[in-house]
Formats: sequence, C-alpha cells, structure tokens
Amino acid sequence: VGEVGELSEIFQWKGEVQRGIPDWKEEEKIHLGEELSDVLLYLVRLSDICGVDLGKAALRKVELNAIKYPAKASKEVTNKENEIENSSTANNGTVEEN
Repeated sequence: VGEVGELSEIFQWKGEVQRGIPDWKEEEKIHLGEELSDVLLYLVRLSDICGVDLGKAALRKVELNAIKYPAKASKEVTNKENEIENSSTANNGTVEEN
C-alpha cells in the first residue's frame, strides 16, 4: 500500500498528464519508472502469495470491462464529453443556461 501511495504522490500536483509526459523533467520520468516498478513487483509477489494467476485475472477483467463498457457506447460518451468541453471553451468557459 505504501508503494501505491508513493506513486500517487508523484501525480498529486501534476494536474492533467499528457501522453508521454512531455512536460516532465528526465529525473521525474526516471523516478516515475522506479515507483511503477515497485508497485508492479509488489503486485506480482502479492498475487503469487495469494495464488492468483494475475495474467488470467487481468484478461478476465478486460473481458468484463468490454461487456460493461462497450467500445461504441464508450466512444459516444467520450465524443459527448468533448462536445461539451469544446462548447465551453468556445464560450470562454461559460455555460449557456436554457
């Protein structure tokens, strides 16, 4: 649990993080890699101790999520969110009331 906390601290004050973290310093990227590795190693060890096939469990979860959140429906929600955000930006952040 402590390692997950350390990982979350890295993101605590970063706000929205862009793919590839282009705005991060090289040392920050290295530190992130170290903390992600710590979490991964503890997770693999914990799954081994508990007798959980982590690979199988992850695949099952992906399948369940695909049923729960079909790609088409998820895409429609994302498109709607983008429309709302673009509309808000076009109105200088103000939202029109009806």
